[in-house]
Amino acid sequence: MRKGNVFVYYGNGKGKTSLAIGRGIRQLGQGHSVTMIQFMDYDNKTEITPLKKLEPDFRVFCFEKARDCIDETNECVKKEILNEIRVGFTFAKKILETGECDILILNGILDALEKEYISAEEVQSALCKRASYMDVILTGEHINAEVFECADFVYTIAAEKEE
Repeated sequence: MRKGNVFVYYGNGKGKTSLAIGRGIRQLGQGHSVTMIQFMDYDNKTEITPLKKLEPDFRVFCFEKARDCIDETNECVKKEILNEIRVGFTFAKKILETGECDILILNGILDALEKEYISAEEVQSALCKRASYMDVILTGEHINAEVFECADFVYTIAAEKEE
């Protein structure tokens, strides 16, 4: 039986989601199933739409509604986002505990952590309860010490040159 690992791709450079998706597609080629849950990315159709063609082997879920403008100073909007992220995270915990896929991508979850929609303790606890064979990929701009400690592999994605 394979041993699952926790991968983290973080940084201010572009490509974290593409890297996570690429790892997932590579695992599809080895007969594994992939689930991706989108956090804090309200309109990312460019990368997500093509993945729908890979279902049911590569499933994608987004519990947050599309928003043109994110005003997190508006308490109503912040509460809506919190509720949507909580639903997505509850779903992620269920997948981690039941092991219903081989690779779980939690895209943008580090950003939800940074904005305190989810706590580091919750993420640590969920990762500890995952099926032993499951790979988990976490992405976002920032990493904290608790997540760093849980990870088996941590990659910093940084732009060296931007147009």
